[in-house]
Formats: sequence, C-alpha cells, structure tokens
Amino acid sequence: MTMNATVTSSVVGSQTRERQLLMDVLVHLQDIGDLAFHEDEFAGTRGQSRRLEGFQLSFNPRLDGLSMQYMAHLEDIGDVPWVSEGQFIGTRGQSRRLEGFAIKLTGKHASEFTVKYMAHLQGTADTRWFSDGEFCGTRGESRRVEGICVKVVKK
Repeated sequence: MTMNATVTSSVVGSQTRERQLLMDVLVHLQDIGDLAFHEDEFAGTRGQSRRLEGFQLSFNPRLDGLSMQYMAHLEDIGDVPWVSEGQFIGTRGQSRRLEGFAIKLTGKHASEFTVKYMAHLQGTADTRWFSDGEFCGTRGESRRVEGICVKVVKK
C-alpha cells in the first residue's frame, strides 16, 4: 500500500481541507467506559465533569513506515512511559484521571506528516492545538482531561 492511497482529502466550496490519515480513537470515560471515535472527532465530554481515564490510538488501515507513540501523565502516578500505537494508556477501574499526554509519529515516513492534538481540561476549556510530541495538559494541578481530539496531516 502506498502512502498516498491512505491519505484522504475533501473540497468544501473552493477551499481544500488538510489531507488526513484515517485513525481509530478509543477513550475510557468515568462512569461510561470505552467509547470509539475517529480522527479529528472530539472524543470525550464537555461540561459533564467527567474524567478521561485513558485512551488508545491506531491507524486504520495500518500503514507501512508510519506509526505513533504516546505517553500520559496520570493522577498519583505522574508521567508513564511512551507506548506504541494500538496500546491502551491510562487506567480502567481505578478512578484515576488522565491529566496530560503527548503524541509523536515514528517510522520512515514520520517526517512527511505532523500529528496535531488538543484537549478539553477541567476548569479551562479547550487547549490550543499541540503537535509532534509537545505535552498537552497539566502536571501538578490536579486538573482532569475530559476529552481529546487527534489528527495526522500530510506536511
């Protein structure tokens, strides 16, 4: 499969939208459990005071030469190590909030794309867009992430 075959683009009026790769996004939410979303969809809640406890990202379909890793900052644990695409990061059944995270691309085609992500944080609303391994969220503020949005676009 060539990289161009997996990239989609659409035209809205006279403007071309960013070319994005297809991705599955799974989040685990307080009192709800696992919910599935896709790239560039807000995954979580706003205004419900509900913590996001973990997430999992994976390209769909999987791509040769492009993958990702992500890390998280968890309540009472702190930073946890980077995990590879397709692995769940965070907790289930521990009532532990995810407070921040970072995502980076890996593989021989990583330099051709950028990963962008944002979060909805307790008491502060949506963050700005972060990219390529920048930390999004807080450390030491006891502030929960309530939702995330992730997309990977061609440079």
